[in-house]
Amino acid sequence: MRLYVHYPFCVRKCRYCDFLSGPSNEERRSAYLEALCREITLAGRKYRNEDGTLCRVQSVYFGGGTPSLMTEKEMEHLLFTLSLNFLLLPDAEITTECNPGTVTKEKLTAFRDMGINRISIGVQSFKDSELSLLGRIHTGEDAISCVMAAKEAGFDSVSLDLMSALPGQTMKDLMENLETAVSLSPDHISCYSLILEDGTALKAMAEEGKLPPFPGEDLDRAMYHETGRFLQEHGYPRYEISNYARPGFECRHNIGYWTGDEYLGLGLGAASLVSHTRFSNTRKMDEYLVLKDLPEIRRETEHLSRKDEESEFMILGLRMTEGVLENDFEERFKTPIDSVFGDVIQKHVLDGLLVRTDGRIRLTGYGLDVADYCLCDFM
Repeated sequence: MRLYVHYPFCVRKCRYCDFLSGPSNEERRSAYLEALCREITLAGRKYRNEDGTLCRVQSVYFGGGTPSLMTEKEMEHLLFTLSLNFLLLPDAEITTECNPGTVTKEKLTAFRDMGINRISIGVQSFKDSELSLLGRIHTGEDAISCVMAAKEAGFDSVSLDLMSALPGQTMKDLMENLETAVSLSPDHISCYSLILEDGTALKAMAEEGKLPPFPGEDLDRAMYHETGRFLQEHGYPRYEISNYARPGFECRHNIGYWTGDEYLGLGLGAASLVSHTRFSNTRKMDEYLVLKDLPEIRRETEHLSRKDEESEFMILGLRMTEGVLENDFEERFKTPIDSVFGDVIQKHVLDGLLVRTDGRIRLTGYGLDVADYCLCDFM
């Protein structure tokens, strides 16, 4: 089992963000953590093994919002509650997201000492003009200081996020961000193109003509290619469409999602996939805060058919550059992959989007460029 723990609070909503998150007062945050610990306790009882032992957990991911807003005492209590109700394996990967400007070196050291061994820092850019446009609360110097402090705190793995295709961004701007990133020697880098989501402040600004011009599609693709080339040259091969890592530092939690592991989402709006069933928690805070039993907060329950799971195996697995093993598919579904997707695979091999070698199917370089088009055919 893998656990995702949602902390929906932040200092200020970023202009591009459509996540279930936002600022709040101390009283609301305290009430939320109390409800979250109740859910953890209830879930720990529900998902115990048949012999009564605790459910074994391979990874925990604290996402948000901004989990690094929690005090040391709050985070310690949350981890203690998790450890009482789930068996966190000795080598479990425990990640927290962190935004620059919300932590000190002392807090990071405390987080590491209490068992968090991986940190994912939301840098997005090292350029103050870009950070201001995105509505981030930190500066480029804050971001650099945060990455350095995380390394000094002794985390097993330090990851950072960067965004590309920002309004007014040039290739030179992007490359300078990448150069700064690798100069800090993180273990993992995630790079995403900006997507204007409905309901965000940034989309409203774009519609009102208040933003610099966005990079066109050709420049966006060129940025993607240059990112991959540059990071490969500096020791960060791509292992997933948007993720790069030094060998051995790939995010095990996310790989679990892409390879079909079960995961349990805890917290407001958190999604889960357990026992062939996908569901999510309520997105309404007032409902979540008064939970007394798990059914009260469960929403959007969907029982996956075998066909659904076969499709997801391919769609998620092909996101990784190593692709999917044909034997893995056959072992899981007790049928050869060609009996289900032979025509689709052959079509995209002929089109140059997929390559099939040594019992493995993966996207080509061109296939990565048009991944959405290719993967839709497996639905």
